[in-house]
Amino acid sequence: MRLEAADGLALSLDPGAPWRLAWDTPDWLGPLGFEVRFGGERWVGPEPMSGAETLAATLRPFEGVDDLGAFRGFEVAWESAPLPLRTCVRAYAERPVLVFRLEALDDLEGLASGSFGDPALVWPAWHPTRRAPDGLPEGTRGFGHQFTEFAFATFAGPELADFFLFPHRPAVIEPLWLVRPDGRALLLAPLDAFHEQVFAVPRSPEHAEVGLRCGWQGDLDAVPRGFASELAIWAGPGPRRVAEAWGGFLRERHGTRRPSRYADDAVGRLSYWTDNGAAYWYRTEPGLDLPETLEHVASSLREQRVPVRAFELDSWFYPHEASRPVGPEEPGHVPPTGLLAWEPRGDVLPEGVHDLQRRLGGAPLILHGRHISRRSPYLDRYASWIDGDRAHPTDGELFEHWMAQAAGWGAISYEQDWLVESFFGVRGLREGPGRARAWQEALDRAAGEHGLSLIWCMATPADFFQTVTLERVVSIRTSGDYRYLAENPVHWVRFLYTNALARALGLLPFKDVFLSARNGSGWDGDRWAEPEALLAALSAGPVGIGDRIGRTDREVVMRTCRDDGVLVKPDVPIAALERCFLRDCFLEPEPLVGETHSQHPAGRWVYLASFHAWRGEEPLRLALPLAELGVSAPRGPVVLYDWRRRDFARLPADGALTHELAPGDWDLRVVCPILPGEVTLFGDVTRYASVGDRRVRAIRSTGAGLEFDVLGAPDEPVEIQGWCARPFARASEIVAGRECGMPRVARDRASPPSWWREDGSGRFGVVADVGPRGWAHVRLGLY
Repeated sequence: MRLEAADGLALSLDPGAPWRLAWDTPDWLGPLGFEVRFGGERWVGPEPMSGAETLAATLRPFEGVDDLGAFRGFEVAWESAPLPLRTCVRAYAERPVLVFRLEALDDLEGLASGSFGDPALVWPAWHPTRRAPDGLPEGTRGFGHQFTEFAFATFAGPELADFFLFPHRPAVIEPLWLVRPDGRALLLAPLDAFHEQVFAVPRSPEHAEVGLRCGWQGDLDAVPRGFASELAIWAGPGPRRVAEAWGGFLRERHGTRRPSRYADDAVGRLSYWTDNGAAYWYRTEPGLDLPETLEHVASSLREQRVPVRAFELDSWFYPHEASRPVGPEEPGHVPPTGLLAWEPRGDVLPEGVHDLQRRLGGAPLILHGRHISRRSPYLDRYASWIDGDRAHPTDGELFEHWMAQAAGWGAISYEQDWLVESFFGVRGLREGPGRARAWQEALDRAAGEHGLSLIWCMATPADFFQTVTLERVVSIRTSGDYRYLAENPVHWVRFLYTNALARALGLLPFKDVFLSARNGSGWDGDRWAEPEALLAALSAGPVGIGDRIGRTDREVVMRTCRDDGVLVKPDVPIAALERCFLRDCFLEPEPLVGETHSQHPAGRWVYLASFHAWRGEEPLRLALPLAELGVSAPRGPVVLYDWRRRDFARLPADGALTHELAPGDWDLRVVCPILPGEVTLFGDVTRYASVGDRRVRAIRSTGAGLEFDVLGAPDEPVEIQGWCARPFARASEIVAGRECGMPRVARDRASPPSWWREDGSGRFGVVADVGPRGWAHVRLGLY
C-alpha cells in the first residue's frame, strides 16, 4: 500500500515489509513503527523487536477535507494494544505534507515514563540506522532546535544520533530537518499540543539504534478522552522554505495577530538594558548606588544626543530566594533561584520604581520577571503547584496582579525570562495537557488588559510555537546572553539559525544587549561592537545598548536609528540562508550569511550580511550566486552596494557575490534593483537598513523617474543616495503640500534641499528637508 501526498512525498505501508518514507529518494528515515510502554511492559509494531511484544497492524482507509486541504489516509489499528489509542496518518493532495495523529480514546492515567525526553507512547517511531542503502545521498545533514533555553540550534549526521546536546536538557529536537546536499528538505514539526509532544533523539552515537521517537513527553501522566497530538512532515525545496510553509499554516490556523515592528517603544525605539552583559547588571559605578548610576546614564546619553527611549530593569530590582548584592564589584554567579516578591528591593530601590523612573526623565520601563520560589509569600494567596524549590500558579490571578502593578509603575513591556526554568522547574506544568498553554495565554491576556507588551526570554521551542495563540509578544530572544560562556561569533551563528525559526512564525527576534564602544574591552566596550549593532538593527526587533557612563559610541548606535530614536529596520528578521543549513558555520569552515529585505512598490531591496564566525583561523571565501536568495532572488540586473566600503557594482541577475572574510570579520551588501530609466536607490547609507521604511518609504518607479518618501525626526537632515545612468532633468520635494525644486550642488556643499551627482560614476545624493513634520516626498525626473 502507498499513501501519496503532493510532489511525490509518499509513505509505503506494504504488509510484511518495513514501512518507509519516500520523496525523490526511496527512504528518508528508515523503518516506521509504533511503541507503547505501560505498566512495566513494552509493545511495538509492525516489526518485531527484542524485549517487546509485537502488535499486528490493520489499515483502514479514509478520506476528507480539513484546513490543510483534501486528504487520503489510513487509520492504523494495533491489535491487542494495552491502551485505547487511535493512530492514523493523512496525506494531502495539494501540499507535500503527511500528518501523523495520536489520540486517546478514553481517559488515561499512569502514562509518565519518569523522564520528559522519554515518550512512553510513540507514533511515529523511526530508525534511521536501518535506512535502505540507497535511501539518502552522502552529505545529507540533520538540523534542529534542542528543547533548551533559546531553542539552541544544532546539527547531526543523517542518522540523527550525533546532535550536540546540553547534558542538563532533554535529548529532544524540534522542529527537526533533514537536508540533502541539493537543498531539498523534510521538516518534522508539531501542529498542536506544543508542550505535550516531543521528538526524542539518541543522546549519543552509541545509542543510535534507539532511533527517533515522536510522541507524548514522558512527564505527561494523565490525559482526558479525546486528547490528541499531530505531527506534520513537510517537504520542500529548502529548509527555510518548508519552515515558512509550516509556520504560515500555523498562523493561519490560529488566526495569529502579530504586533507591529513598531508596536511600542520597547520594540520600535532605541532602548537601554541592564541585563546580563550590560555594564550595570548587578553593578554600579564606584561611589554611586544603582538609582544614581542609572540617573547618570540617562544624563550622559542626553548629553551625547543618543536618543534612548525605554529603560529595562532586570532581575536585580526585585528580591530572590538568594539575591545577589548590587555594587561596584564585577558580578559573579547570580543564583538561579526563584523570586520571592515582584516588588522593588529595599536595598536597591529604597524609594521604589516611581522614583527611579523620575530620575530617568520619565522614560517608559521594560520590567523583568522570572520563575517563583516555593518560599514566596504569594503561595499564601494564590493556588500553586510546588516542586522542590520552585512554584507556579495554577491560574492567571497572580499575573493579573503583576500586570496591573507594572502598568502603575510606568512600564510598557514585561519581559518573561527563564521560561525554560518555569516549565522544567515545576512538574505540575507538565503532568497534564494544556497547562503550559493556559499559563502563557493567561499572562498574554493580563498584559493586554493593562496595555503591556511581552518579551519572551530563555524560551524553549514549544514556547516559540505557542506564541501562535498569543497577541502581546512583541519579541523573543533567539541567542544566548551577550558575551556569556562564549565569544560573540558563537552567538551570531545561533542567532541567525534561530531567527529562521522565529521568522517562520512571524516573531521578532531580540539579539540581546550590546556595548557600542569599539575601542574598549570588558565593561568599557567590545571590539565586535559594530557587527553586534548590525545584527541588532537587522533583527527587525528591539535594539538595546548597555554601555557604561560616557562609553557610548554614538556613531555606531545611530546606524540603527533616527535622531528621535525610531529604529530603522528591515521588513523581516535577518536569518541564515538555506546554504548555511548544510554546515555548522561555527564548527565548520563555512561563511555565515544572513538575509533580510525591505519591500517597496518598485521592488525588493535585499540586505546580505556575511560573517567569519568559524572557530578556525584561516580566511573564508564566499561565492554566493544571487539565485540562492530564493524568493528574494533578482529577476533583472541589480546594483550591489558595498556598505562598509561605500562602493557599488552592477551585476546581472545570474551574477554572484564574492569576497574574502578574515577571522571575526563581517560584510554588508545591499542588493538594489535597477529600475526603468537605469536608476536605483542605495538609501540612507549611514544606516544599516538603508532603505528601511522608517527612513525611505514607498519607492516607486513612475516611468519618467522615481518617487519616494523620506522620513526622519523633525528637522533632521537626511541624505538618500543612489545611482543613475544619466543626470536628472529635474528634482523636487513636496513638504506640507508644496512642491519646490531642488537645486543641483557640489557634493561637498549639499544641504537641504538639494541634490548632487558624480558624472563619472553616476552616484547621486538627495538631501531632503523633512521640516517640523519629519516627512518629505521626493520626485526625481529623468526625462
